[in-house]
Parts: sequence; C-alpha cells; structure tokens
Amino acid sequence: MNARSATWRPFLPAFALAILGIGALGVVRVMPTAEAAQPVAVFDVQGDALAAVLRAGGRMLGPGGMPGSIIAISDSADFIDRLYAAGANLVLRANDSLGCVSTSSAGPES
Repeated sequence: MNARSATWRPFLPAFALAILGIGALGVVRVMPTAEAAQPVAVFDVQGDALAAVLRAGGRMLGPGGMPGSIIAISDSADFIDRLYAAGANLVLRANDSLGCVSTSSAGPES
C-alpha cells in the first residue's frame, strides 16, 4: 500500500483567505464612520496635524500616541472628509482615547 505523507499545501488557499479576511476586518474596524462628535486620530506626517484639524473646523482633545498625530473631535458629520481636504494623511477611529469620558462630555462646558 502506498501511504501518502501529510502535506500542508492543500490548505494554503484557506490560510490566505483567512489572513485576508482578518486583515479586511481590521481595516474596517479602524476606519472612521461619518458620525458627529466621534473622536478621531489625525496623522499628518509632512505637515501640521493641528492646523489640518483647525482648518476642518474641529478641536483638539489631546496629543496622539505617535509623532505627528493628535486626537480631535468635531460636531460636523463630514469632519473626516474635511480633514482629508485640509491635508491630513490618515484619519482613524480613536474611541478608546477618551477612556471613561463620553463623547458628549468631551467638549468644552457651556
């Protein structure tokens, strides 16, 4: 009887699809949605991230975790589009950056 040795090659397409699927879920998880008062991390490697936020009509909540990044928020639903138009290189969700503070209490008190 001819015994075949076990090989992993037939599983390569399944592994590749699994990695691509997990990667796609990760990208969808960090991309911001068009909601008002959602904190976002703004990255501007070549320029000034704060200037991009101010041009887009937002306000800074604090520094980001990486050089060239800040955490910002705006009451406008099209804030993300305006950030890209103002020169931001990358905009990601930053929901966890507020800790236990809700987004409604992140702004200045009136």
